Amino acid sequence: MSIPSIITLYVIGLVAITIELFIPGAIVGLCGAACVIASITLAYIHISNLVGHTLLGLGICFIPIFFVSWYKILSKTFSIKASEEGFTSAEDRTEELLSSEGVAVTTLRPSGTANISGNRVDVISEGEMIAKNTRVKVIEVKGNRIVVKPVKL
Repeated sequence: MSIPSIITLYVIGLVAITIELFIPGAIVGLCGAACVIASITLAYIHISNLVGHTLLGLGICFIPIFFVSWYKILSKTFSIKASEEGFTSAEDRTEELLSSEGVAVTTLRPSGTANISGNRVDVISEGEMIAKNTRVKVIEVKGNRIVVKPVKL
């Protein structure tokens, strides 16, 4: 085999691995990795150790570039945002509702909807049924679970 054909096989492999960033499925990436490995092996066998070492070094340098690019594309696609406690999919504003009062918009059996601080919020009672238009108070907030009880007048 000649140097141009081995380098062409190597470049085709790198291009296929790069295409895998945009078209997931692993088939194109695995074929690209096979081309890169085959070109490096052929370079060692048919050309010289210097060419084999060069292609191997370039391949090793390509790996971190690939993974950094993959992470950037993935994070833009899925809008991953980090919070102090880890990753979150939505902003959590339910903690500020603790001890707030509102009105049950629907009958709570034991779950339903209440209007608390001007916002419609999915809530759950302590287990009892609460009639529609009853004043309620938030007694517990855990994640997106908001527990209410009726306000005694």
